[in-house]
Amino acid sequence: HLPVHFGTDAALALSMCKVIIDEDLHNKRFIQEQTDLSLLVRKDNGRFLRGNDVVSGERDDQFYWLDEKSGQAFPAPRGSLSLGDVSPALEGSVSVTLADGTQVEAEPAFVRLRRTLEGYTPEAASRVCGAHPDAIRSLARKVATRKTKIMAGWNQGKSYHGDLMERAMCLLLAVTGNWGKPGNGTQSWAI
Repeated sequence: HLPVHFGTDAALALSMCKVIIDEDLHNKRFIQEQTDLSLLVRKDNGRFLRGNDVVSGERDDQFYWLDEKSGQAFPAPRGSLSLGDVSPALEGSVSVTLADGTQVEAEPAFVRLRRTLEGYTPEAASRVCGAHPDAIRSLARKVATRKTKIMAGWNQGKSYHGDLMERAMCLLLAVTGNWGKPGNGTQSWAI
C-alpha cells in the first residue's frame, strides 16, 4: 500500500510510467503489439498518420508504423494485432510524402509520450501526491517486473477528472504489459 493524497493517483501513475520508461523496464513487444504507442503521429497537426493522408482514396482508419529495420513508414495491419516478425519502432521519426506531394515528419506516439512524461519525475510527483520519491521508484520497478492488478473503487470515476486518473493507471499497465492475462489488469468494486 502506498498512501497518496486524495485525487492525485494520476501524478503517481504517470511518475511510475516515467521511471519504467527511463530505466528501460517497459515491455516493448507488448507496447508494439497491444497499444497505439507504435503508430505514427504527424508532427504538423498531432494526428495519427492515416491512409488517406498518404494515398488518395485510401481508408481513414489505415494507420502506419515506422519499420525499425528499413526506417520507412509502412501500413499497420488491420486484421490482426499479431506482429509476426515485424518490429515497429518506438523511437525516431520519418519524413513521409503525402498524397498531395508535400512532405510531413511523423514520429511514433511513444516519442510523444516520453515528452509528456518529462515533468513527472518522482520528485515532482512527490510534491503532488505525498509519496516519497524513492517509494515511487520502488513501486514502479515492482510493477514493471511483476504481475500487477490495480483494484479501484467507484470513487475515481466520481472525482473531478477521475477518468484521467483511470487512464493514467491503464497507461501504467500498458507500458508494463499487465493486461490480458489472468491475475493482472484492473478490477473495480462498489460497496
